Amino acid sequence: MKKRIPALLLAMLIAVFLIPSAVADNPETRPKPSDIRIFLDGRQLSTAAAPYVANGRTLIPIRSVTEALGAKVDWDGATRTVTIYRAAKEIIMVIDEEYATVNGERYKLDAAPSITGGSTYLPLRFVSEHFSQLVEWNGADRTVKITENMGFARDDANIREWMIGCSAILAKVNKLDPYSIGMTTRTSESAAAQRRALSGSWNCENREDVIITILAMTDGGHAEQFRIDAGLANSFSDAEYEAILGLSEGLDRYMWPLVKELNAKWGEKGIKAWDWYRMIHLAGWGYIAGYIELEEVYMLVEPIAQRLKDTFTSWDEATENYMDGYAYWSCTDVSQENTPYKQRLKIYEDLKAAQPTDGILFAPSVWTQPVKGVID
Repeated sequence: MKKRIPALLLAMLIAVFLIPSAVADNPETRPKPSDIRIFLDGRQLSTAAAPYVANGRTLIPIRSVTEALGAKVDWDGATRTVTIYRAAKEIIMVIDEEYATVNGERYKLDAAPSITGGSTYLPLRFVSEHFSQLVEWNGADRTVKITENMGFARDDANIREWMIGCSAILAKVNKLDPYSIGMTTRTSESAAAQRRALSGSWNCENREDVIITILAMTDGGHAEQFRIDAGLANSFSDAEYEAILGLSEGLDRYMWPLVKELNAKWGEKGIKAWDWYRMIHLAGWGYIAGYIELEEVYMLVEPIAQRLKDTFTSWDEATENYMDGYAYWSCTDVSQENTPYKQRLKIYEDLKAAQPTDGILFAPSVWTQPVKGVID
């Protein structure tokens, strides 16, 4: 027996050192296996640890919901402090303390955050509601349902209809969900993927970058460069233009005629729908990434939708302008077959044809009714 004592002591020491100093892990404090299910926008979330109810309050492992909402989480082990960032909100909680701060304002918690069973738990309702979510608990089937708090929007708001109509083609190109704002459901994976995409494709690293880009490009994006190019093309006399065209090769050989053709076709409208559709895409992506809240999305999209309505008369006209802008931006020879340009045109026609059975993506009512978004 004496020979076995060192081995037992060694095993106990290893177990002690493997447990983080901030964690009190014992059978009495571990949450029992839980049948609580959490749904975000109707989709069940998987959790690394089991949610549990204490004193009538649901506590969740920290990353289960926060990261699906696009939030970023920082942990300071020295002070046992959790800091959560999403959009313009910063929530700070300290383990076992009954007060939290939201953007510097102090709030009393119904349930203190804790470290239980090796996982950090936070009060679900407090965190979710301060991130503009509605939380519904159903005790009968032990489910938590989290959805957007739409109290900011008018009852007859049609911003979602504008957004899914403007995003449908690109959503199908990328095999995403054309019926969702941001073209995808909210998950931790989609939030992380969208932050990477915004950084790589748009040089947007945070909420300020997203908002500034949308505001700047709504009236000064590729449409402005097209206006400059069209002005240059039309400044030449017929003889000068023919001479330049004769000297052009490769890309320039079809881009000069394309610019002149599109300018003659659209006049002052230019390729504005190309920028406006893309800024609506960007707003949706910023939402999925957790950089802006849905209310901010509506506020950013509403004036863009109004510009679309004031400039064009239907989805067909606006989307044709958007696609002509795509041809200009991508330097596509529109006379060629089997190009991404032609594929996107076909996608639009297929989506329209499928609407009677698959669901409305291009609501015609938005062109005949006022643009309606947030409550005045």
